[in-house]
Amino acid sequence: MPNLYSYVYTSEGQGPWWGIRCSKSFYQDTIRQMDGVQRCFVYITNSLGETLAIAVEGPHSEGDENNIFVPEWVLTRLGLYDGEEVVMDAILEPLPKGTSVRIKPLTGSTVEGPMFVEGLTEALNQLGVVQEGLLSAIVDPSVPELHGFMVEGLEPARVCLADGELSVDLERAMDRPPTPTPEPIAEPQCECEHPIFAPEPVIHKKGYVAFGGTGYRLDGK
Repeated sequence: MPNLYSYVYTSEGQGPWWGIRCSKSFYQDTIRQMDGVQRCFVYITNSLGETLAIAVEGPHSEGDENNIFVPEWVLTRLGLYDGEEVVMDAILEPLPKGTSVRIKPLTGSTVEGPMFVEGLTEALNQLGVVQEGLLSAIVDPSVPELHGFMVEGLEPARVCLADGELSVDLERAMDRPPTPTPEPIAEPQCECEHPIFAPEPVIHKKGYVAFGGTGYRLDGK
């Protein structure tokens, strides 16, 4: 089985945040088996059976062909350390195109940039494939900082192709409290059939003084 390492172990010390580099033989063999598929994707599975779908950026030239080089967030997502063995399978069957998805940023600061929506769209296009669960992405190329998201409600499947046709429902960040629901204003309660209005004070003077309050007809009207 191949061994997984982060890009820091390559001669360049870095690589694409959205994809992996595998051996030349695996890459060429996968390309030959692909039938009209434009991009190469694989499943990486850890010893617990947890699987991540991710794009292959291309082959590496680091010597040992048994190694796979990945962005560090992949190790975090799969709970792995550098050098651990994994199973890697090429995705040869066509993946469905994603139609809609709910995405929750882990922190509210993620969405504060003026170009966030455009950056998230570009990030999903770079990933090419989206999967339910934790997602890490760079949403501002000028600030190469990874941001975390929870992906939920992905339709029509738990792993889909991501492109410009994917409708994204962006929800409130997970570290932001929900907007409090305003308390209803209590209205005065009365057990009688009709509200009672206190009559205005009647001042008795010499002579006749009419009743100064409010009255009701006996029929209640």
